[in-house]
Amino acid sequence: MLNNVELQINFDNLLKLGYAVIDVRYKDYDLCGDSQKLVIARVDADRDEFYQDMLKLYTNQEFKSGEIYDIWTEILLHKIKMSQVLGRDIAIKVAALDYVETIYTSR
Repeated sequence: MLNNVELQINFDNLLKLGYAVIDVRYKDYDLCGDSQKLVIARVDADRDEFYQDMLKLYTNQEFKSGEIYDIWTEILLHKIKMSQVLGRDIAIKVAALDYVETIYTSR
């Protein structure tokens, strides 16, 4: 199990290209050992608000615009760690809710 997972995503460049990271998979479709796979989707409308909308949908909370990408990256990392502990891929919504309830609110 990886103790220190590094995940760097250039959200700005992806958004400029019309894409958004919507999830990360752990072991699903595994072709390269323990590597994680980003799930990227084409976003044509409102892509600047995409992550804010996803966070609101999954957690029912609104976040400051300057912290959205950092929070989304932390949720993706949290999902990887939770998946490693459970030994299976978990839903991004579960990771988002758990992150907000256990980590974000205790800051």
